[in-house]
Amino acid sequence: MLQIQIGPEREADPDDRLGRSTIGWRPGMSEDEVWETGRGIWKFNADRALSQDEVQIINTEGTVLAVAKITGISKPGDRYALEGELQRGDDRVGRATQVPHLSRNPVTYI
Repeated sequence: MLQIQIGPEREADPDDRLGRSTIGWRPGMSEDEVWETGRGIWKFNADRALSQDEVQIINTEGTVLAVAKITGISKPGDRYALEGELQRGDDRVGRATQVPHLSRNPVTYI
C-alpha cells in the first residue's frame, strides 16, 4: 500500500500542473475532493508506486480521508500524479489508519 499524508489546505501554485486552486485538506472535504488534491504532485519511485495495489490518503492526525485503487501514474512535469479508482465509502475513511505514517516524507510505501 502507498500512503500519502496531506497537510492543511493552502493555495496551489498558480501554474499547478493538475489545475488545482488549492492543495491539502480541510474539514468537510468529500472523498472526491481529497482524491483530487492528494493524488499528486509528488516525487516518488514510479515503479514502486505502480507495484502497490492501493493508496490511502491521510491527514497529519492519521485519519484516513480517501482510499483508491492505483491504476497508473502520470508525469506532469518532473513529478508524478497517481491515476486510480476512488473507493467511495470505504470503511476505513473517517477512521484512524491502522498503519501509522512514520516517514518524514508525505509519501511512504507500506
